[in-house]
Amino acid sequence: MARGGISWNDLEHLEVGDDGRLYWKGEAVILEKRLRLERYQIVLATLATAGTVLSGVHPFGSSFGWW
Repeated sequence: MARGGISWNDLEHLEVGDDGRLYWKGEAVILEKRLRLERYQIVLATLATAGTVLSGVHPFGSSFGWW
């Protein structure tokens, strides 16, 4: 599907329902899509986060002579 701009006339198709959801031409617009990680992806993300934190803590500790 090709991208295109929205003109002032197209804004007539945009609606907010009584339930607070956004609608385009009568169809609900998906504003949020949940992401679910597999177990191995959670482990890898945790290891990457720990490595990132430690790579910042080590120079900080070295500058104060902690190690």
